[in-house]
Amino acid sequence: MKNILFIIAALFCWGTVNAQETYDSVYMKNGDINVGKVTAINDSAISFTYKGETLGYNFKKTDIGKIVFASGRVQSFEGLKPIANTIATTNTKTSEANADHRNKVAILPFGFLSLNQQNSIEWGYKAQEECYTYLSKSTTFSLQDPSNTNALLGTAGISFENIRNFTNQQLCNLLGVEYIIRGTVTTNAVSLTSSGSATYDEKTKNGSDKKGNNSKTSGNVYSSTSTQQNYKTSVLMEIYKDTGDKIFGRDRDSFWSTLDAYKSTIQYLLKKSPLYSDK
Repeated sequence: MKNILFIIAALFCWGTVNAQETYDSVYMKNGDINVGKVTAINDSAISFTYKGETLGYNFKKTDIGKIVFASGRVQSFEGLKPIANTIATTNTKTSEANADHRNKVAILPFGFLSLNQQNSIEWGYKAQEECYTYLSKSTTFSLQDPSNTNALLGTAGISFENIRNFTNQQLCNLLGVEYIIRGTVTTNAVSLTSSGSATYDEKTKNGSDKKGNNSKTSGNVYSSTSTQQNYKTSVLMEIYKDTGDKIFGRDRDSFWSTLDAYKSTIQYLLKKSPLYSDK
């Protein structure tokens, strides 16, 4: 009988111990540990009730290091950062970077499209230099030297072949400027022009009197011809801001038919651009 009573008492004690309520532990990033019950978890916070209380509280997820639930499961929040602070920090860095870009201009190597002209890449660099030389004399903006522009592009692995994979905003940030100038020259040989001339060299022999008696004349005819290749050229020029916005875009056909007609056309377009200043 005593043994039966002992077993019953033991079972009662075991049931009492296991019936005790267990709690969740919320570990805060500041070192605090809150013991109680996690009643809900949403996108930005958890709902919590302290041990022995009924009043509910909300804790931001970004303030929590981890939760150890009564079941033993652990949920970590260490990787979370305040979204508002992240956006503010990003905006601050962008604003600071953009402030360094103010009134700075970089000219990208021009695209040079031609069905007849070899070494179009080198011609694109020549057009870039032409644009820089002319604008540097007539602007209040700070122009980046083309050699520095090309070095920065090359270091970043940007070439004629892949530059289209980058946004204008990315290019401005890479070059550290507020504006970039992009251009394309298209030129094709269209016709040949030939011209010729002739001269006559007259010589008189044996002399002659006033009436022309006993005189002989002879001479040589000299002729020459030349051929000139004519070109049709057009230039497209665009200017973008470090926000990615286009502030200027215009194209124009060259008036002249020579191979270097693009130079005067670039100058014309620059005069129409907002970066030009007639000093």
